[in-house]
Amino acid sequence: MNFASIFFVVCATTLLVVVARLVNQVVMNVHLIDSLVEKDNPAIGVQSAGYLLAIILITAAVLTGEGRGSIIGDVLPVISYGIGGIVVLAIVATFSLRFFLSKASLQAVRDGNIAAGVVVAGSYVATGIIIASCVSGEAKGGNFVTALVFFLVGQASLLLITTAFRLLTSYDDVKEIFSGNIPAAMSYAGIMIAVGIIVGHAIEGDFLDYSDSFFSFGKALVAVVALYPIRQVLVQGLLLGGGFSIYGGRLDSEISNDRNLNAGIIESVSYIASALMIAKLT
Repeated sequence: MNFASIFFVVCATTLLVVVARLVNQVVMNVHLIDSLVEKDNPAIGVQSAGYLLAIILITAAVLTGEGRGSIIGDVLPVISYGIGGIVVLAIVATFSLRFFLSKASLQAVRDGNIAAGVVVAGSYVATGIIIASCVSGEAKGGNFVTALVFFLVGQASLLLITTAFRLLTSYDDVKEIFSGNIPAAMSYAGIMIAVGIIVGHAIEGDFLDYSDSFFSFGKALVAVVALYPIRQVLVQGLLLGGGFSIYGGRLDSEISNDRNLNAGIIESVSYIASALMIAKLT
């Protein structure tokens, strides 16, 4: 990478981060610096961190690939896909939060609910991973329409799979999160990010035609079932010593009754680590 390319990457990244910050401020309807520095709102900090990570993932994906061979030729696609990804992230992730939790999600973050902030951050990261997979400069054969189609399919898969997976908990996820249960929020965010990684991996690759691409997508998506034994066997049985149970068990009790932060952290990281391994091996 020569000096001109480095300069282009730095300038493009800076521009997209500035745009993202402005969009995030509009979405949250707060003054970010005031909330982060003057009011010391940790929930806004967690939310902003998740949003920033998502933006960097999207920006890195947009900047990959061989490009058109000149900086001038790369400016328009990078800026259009980058800003488009930022706007789509803000709109879709906000809508998804209404589906996952409720329309009061962002207000809970503004009110300082750290648990809500964790889930909001997880939603941004999961959606950002899917967007990044759709706009990656490394994929061949697709265009804006195919990227949009597979993003919509991927996001729908994220919503449905995450919702289905959360039925495994014996406690009310939404109730626990709005009451400030951080371990429950970490569990929820962890499964969202893990599913986002698997869905994003399923979307990646060169586009040949819709039938072949959808078949490959569905086949890759089957790997998500591996997250169930990770939860019930690895986390609950081996790491927490609670034995195996089809539904509920020690893990749910530790999170909902004891609000055991250790259980929440281990469950969340186990999901994400397993998803990364699945994406690497398949």
